Formats: sequence, C-alpha cells, structure tokens
Amino acid sequence: MRRRLVLLLAGVVALALVWVALLLTRGDDDTISSDPGPPVDVPVAGEDVVEVVVLVDQASDPDDVDRAVGLITDATRMWAGGLEGLQEDPRDLVVRTERLASDAEHELVDPEVVFVVVDDTDTAGGAVLRVVDRDGGECARYEDVFALGGWRARAGFDSHHSLPEGTFDQDCGEPGPDAADACLALNGTFVAGGVDPMEAFGLVGDELGHCLGASAGRAAGPRG
Repeated sequence: MRRRLVLLLAGVVALALVWVALLLTRGDDDTISSDPGPPVDVPVAGEDVVEVVVLVDQASDPDDVDRAVGLITDATRMWAGGLEGLQEDPRDLVVRTERLASDAEHELVDPEVVFVVVDDTDTAGGAVLRVVDRDGGECARYEDVFALGGWRARAGFDSHHSLPEGTFDQDCGEPGPDAADACLALNGTFVAGGVDPMEAFGLVGDELGHCLGASAGRAAGPRG
C-alpha cells in the first residue's frame, strides 16, 4: 500500500510540474482510430521529440483500448515531469495511437518507442508489423504482432513481472544516430478486472522507463 501511495504521489507531482503535448489520433466519432488499410508513410517525429506509438487491434474491446491509452498517456506525462527535473533540455514526449485490422500489414518508419496492446494468446494469422528505416529499408518484420505468445518465442524478449507483458529491444542497421533501433513494450494487462489499476499504472511506467532509457542510451553513443 505504501508503495502504491508513493507512486501515486510521484505521478501527481509530475503532472503538476510539466505540460507536455500529447497527440492522439482520433476518428470522426472521437474514438481512437487509424486507417487499417494498406501501410502508409507516417512522417518521422522531429529530433527533439520522442514519439510513443501505441498499437491496438481494432477488434479489441473499446473500453480496454481507452484504458490502455489512458494509462500509457498518464505514464508518459509522469516521465515527462521526471525528465524535466533530470535533464537540462529534455526531448518532448508525444503519444500517437494507431488501430490496426486484425489481419493487416502495418508499417512504422524509424520508431523509437512502441507500445503493443497484446492478447495473452498464441493465435496465428494476426496483424503483421514492418519496421523500416528512414530510407524505406526493412529492419524487422513481426508476425502476429498482437499475440503475446509470439513475442515470448522471440530471442531477446524480456519479462520479469510474472504478468502477461514484456519488452523487446530491436537493433537495426549499423550503430549510430541513423540506426532504426526501437524498443517495444508488449502489455496484455489492460482487460477489465485483469490487474489492479495502480499496479497496471506502475507496470506501464516501468516499461516506458525501460524504453526511454534504451532510447537515451542509443542517443548517447554506439551499441556495445
């Protein structure tokens, strides 16, 4: 209980200290959405911005999607406040949400941080995620992107919470500022009644912290 109260206080303080621009892609009916058609060339965020891309399955329960995006947005605000106090000139944090058809092939251009709202299943035949560099070269291709079972089977998947979640660090191209490296956070705890809200918030904050640390490490120098 004490740990939860400390975490809540930290989040409140962070929200009071900083305002951060958070972009959410919304449809005409004000629901979070994205065209699930053919892959599109999404503009790359500026050098002074860390874009947190949230991928959701359009077949998911809308309430679960809202819960996921809300928690990720709140965790992003919390980290923005923390970085404001730790760094002299921190990069802005921006959240963008994309909804994919269950059988779509989707393309992300040079992403840094990607949250995938997954199902704790081994289902095959789902959406495919292609990660490309700024020149359009394919760095990685992930089949069944919303199936946590598929991520668990990939070398490099890491989970230490005994929950349906984990992180995956993607190295792409030669080390350097132009490498299309990315950190992916996979989380299947957003279903109603699945995890206590405070525990879910702490988990998302931990995953985001890992990915922001990985992003900062890449910006600081070549991979070791």
